[in-house]
Amino acid sequence: MRHGKVLIGTILLGLGAFVLSACSEEENGMKNNTPFLLTPTDTQIKALSGKTFYFAHQSVGYNIVDGIAKVLERRGQRGLLSIKELKAGQPVPQKGLLHSTIGSNGDPESKMSEFRSFLDDHLGDAHLDMAMLKFCYVDIGKKTDVPALASDYGSALSRLSAEHPETRILYSTIPLRVFNRSWKAKIKRLFGMEVWGDEENIKRNEYNAVIREKYAHTGRLADIADWESRYPDGQLRRMELFGRQYAELIPEYTDDGKHLNSYGQQVVAGRLLEFLASQVTEKQ
Repeated sequence: MRHGKVLIGTILLGLGAFVLSACSEEENGMKNNTPFLLTPTDTQIKALSGKTFYFAHQSVGYNIVDGIAKVLERRGQRGLLSIKELKAGQPVPQKGLLHSTIGSNGDPESKMSEFRSFLDDHLGDAHLDMAMLKFCYVDIGKKTDVPALASDYGSALSRLSAEHPETRILYSTIPLRVFNRSWKAKIKRLFGMEVWGDEENIKRNEYNAVIREKYAHTGRLADIADWESRYPDGQLRRMELFGRQYAELIPEYTDDGKHLNSYGQQVVAGRLLEFLASQVTEKQ
């Protein structure tokens, strides 16, 4: 029995060394890929001047808002788009990027309900050109009924579009996390063992696929998950699991595997500014 355990241990150590070597080569290759930042054009940024956009979010939303401020600062155009976090009891600005946290993480129904409340009541007489509710990665878990959540989200926003025809209601995919690529995780997958986080990220991919199928053709879909998993040169970041490819948050865009770092913030924010500018142009 003792010899059997030693043999199994030796095999696992050998597999670990092999997988760790492969993992290191992959990571080194990524680090040598020199990044660059996309920059919205002057025309795109100026198109948003004087417009009002309400963005309902949680923590990754703060990352994106910070990224917008950094992009504008880098271009010397900070004054073209004011950024204001909405607080209870404070007056609502009549233009710029208005944003607020909404609902509770892990409870997407609370976010849809509070988003409706903001548009119906809290924003008062403010004229909103655009409004968007973004779920957080934690709003999807192992037990999430993906088709049901996508249907509820779409129905809620469709009702708001009908009730607020003056406001362009925008859709959003759900942010991703980085897949665990450690040698231990790779060995677990090799033996068919569960790796923490895999199932949730797969479900996020499934949810985003449904949202794209339903709303990409409308031109109103802010594909945050695509922006998080696409390098500035257009290369896609994918993880192969169970014979299929799944998108993941690009490691260079994050320091903790879930939130956006300064670089990732600016990449995603640049994409969002381009997207919002396209909405203004289309509406005119």
